[in-house]
Amino acid sequence: MRRPDGLKYLSPVRAKAFLGLVRAGDSLARELNAELELDHGISLRAFEVLLFLAVFAPEGHLRMAELTERAPLSQSRVSRLVAELETRGLLERSSAEVDGRGVKVSITPKGIEKFKAAQETHLAGLRRLLFSHLSRAEIDQLASITEKIIDACEG
Repeated sequence: MRRPDGLKYLSPVRAKAFLGLVRAGDSLARELNAELELDHGISLRAFEVLLFLAVFAPEGHLRMAELTERAPLSQSRVSRLVAELETRGLLERSSAEVDGRGVKVSITPKGIEKFKAAQETHLAGLRRLLFSHLSRAEIDQLASITEKIIDACEG
C-alpha cells in the first residue's frame, strides 16, 4: 500500500501476519528460555545444541561444521555455546579426523543427564504455550507455513 506522500506500508492483514509471527516466535522463545534457565541453568539455545547431539546425531557427536549448519545460530554463537557447555562438562571437543583437521563435538554422559532433566520442562512449555492453543489441523498448517517461509529464506 502507498500513502499520498509516497511512503509504502503493508496492508493491515499482512502487517498483522508478519508482526504476529515475529512476536509469537519471540515470546515463545523468551518464555521457554526463562523456564530452562530457572529450572535447569541452561539457555534455550544451549538446550537446542544438546538436543541435536543427544537425539539427532549418530552416536552423540557431530562435526562442528555440521552442528553449525543444523542449529539456527551463527557460527560464532555455536562456537561460544559449545565452549560454554564444554566448560560445564556437558560436551567435549576432539579432532574430527586422523590428520587433525576439523573438530568433533560430542555430548558427555553429564550432558545427556542435563538434557534428560531439561526436556520435560521444555516439552511441557511447548504444550502449554503453543500446542494447547491449536487444533491438530492448525498445527499441521503452522508446520506447512513455517516450512515454506524457512525454505524461501534459506533457498
